Amino acid sequence: MDLARKIAIAIVMIIPAFVIAGLLWALVESWAPVVIWEIVLVIMYFQIIKRISPTSHQHT
Repeated sequence: MDLARKIAIAIVMIIPAFVIAGLLWALVESWAPVVIWEIVLVIMYFQIIKRISPTSHQHT
């Protein structure tokens, strides 16, 4: 996968990162759920990148 696509996916994932982190902060006013949410998103990002990597697609 090229670098531009990885960056584009990361940019798209910034939206739920900020919105849901803000909602979590407004609800509980604690950093713990916000940090956990961000860690979950980072794990999801790497899983998406891994799933659509060029080695997983074989062109016939």
